[in-house]
Amino acid sequence: MSLYRTLIWLKAAENRLWVKPAAGSVVAVVIALLAAVGNRLIPAGLLPDIERGTLDSLLGVIASSMLAVATFSLSIMVAAFSSAAVGASPRAIELVAGDADTQNAITTFISAFIYAIIANTALGLGLYGSTGRFILFICTMGVLLYLIVTLIRWVKTLSVLGRMENTLSKLEKVAMRAMSAHRRSPGMGARLAQTTPPQGLAVHAGKVGYVRHIDMQSLQQRAVESGVEVHLRVRPGQLVHPGTVLAIVDGAPGLDAPLELDALRNAFVLGNGRSFDQDPRFGMIVLCEVAQRALSPAVNDPGTAIAAMNTITRVLVDARSDSESEAPEASYDRLTLVPLDPADLIHQAFDPIARDGAAVPEVQLRMQKLLAIIAEGCGGALADAARRQAATSLQRALQAMVLEGDKSHLSEQHNALFPPPAQPA
Repeated sequence: MSLYRTLIWLKAAENRLWVKPAAGSVVAVVIALLAAVGNRLIPAGLLPDIERGTLDSLLGVIASSMLAVATFSLSIMVAAFSSAAVGASPRAIELVAGDADTQNAITTFISAFIYAIIANTALGLGLYGSTGRFILFICTMGVLLYLIVTLIRWVKTLSVLGRMENTLSKLEKVAMRAMSAHRRSPGMGARLAQTTPPQGLAVHAGKVGYVRHIDMQSLQQRAVESGVEVHLRVRPGQLVHPGTVLAIVDGAPGLDAPLELDALRNAFVLGNGRSFDQDPRFGMIVLCEVAQRALSPAVNDPGTAIAAMNTITRVLVDARSDSESEAPEASYDRLTLVPLDPADLIHQAFDPIARDGAAVPEVQLRMQKLLAIIAEGCGGALADAARRQAATSLQRALQAMVLEGDKSHLSEQHNALFPPPAQPA
């Protein structure tokens, strides 16, 4: 496994859930045994003597309480997963699982439990002298202080974990990060392919899956070493199969060249699901799913749907202003990448909501206002897509609404926000 794939694997939320506690457990064992080493390095009598019974009591309290707290915290986390899946979207579980405060709390509780068990066992075996017991006492006091701080932060996290507002906030952060990165560099550091690439050596996908990440640096390095250009024909988020062309190599002298097909293919990380990191459309889709679920007859919560649409609008408009103030990333001059159609961002984010909420006046009115904000705040192709989506949403609503008053009010709102072009005299 390459370093890039290893980092992607470690970054995944489902892996961080156990990697952090595992690393914390190793640190806990090292701290527990540190006192035994100090006992040999520091002569006896230089430090105060701590009775063994005092340490037994402290370590016993930590071991018994942390096991219960860790079990309780895991049950709370599972409940938060269920709440996010049912209330928001199953795709939001990844973000709840990746909550840093939750992971740090569980890591701390498990590590403290293991520390207490190891230290108590070593104490019973007589590995600590008077000096070692004092060092162990200082370490235990430090562990207790850190536990107190973690518990206070954990109580704060429990007050919001799994709530809809918290889930929407996490979705907004990852969507904003991906959108800002896309605005800074639409080609992910490569040149955008403006025309159809020339004929060359085609690199096909090896299996069915979604493109989750693309190792652009590795592709650039191999292209420079081989003196070729690599034209990437897929973007992160696209579903591929063995017949899909991932890239076209222009100038490859043959299959025996240093630039091997397998090496190129391995730069595309495929998976069973999409990832938020390099795919700005995925964040929009998940936010749209939150609104769709809220508009279902079983939930019937237009307020949450409106909140999700507000979040989508902030991501599209605010990411533009954020990215304008930052310097563009260094380009990979040997790579080209197919551009992302801005209309996809609007269509995939708003059209399903317009369909499922076609008969809900407050949702349709807010959608018209938000699309007008996007058209004014973004400009270009994104603004044109917002205007087309506003017209499509109006048509859906006029066919679904029952009262003529609601229809006329929505039509007036649309005409005021999107006035028709002036006719020539």
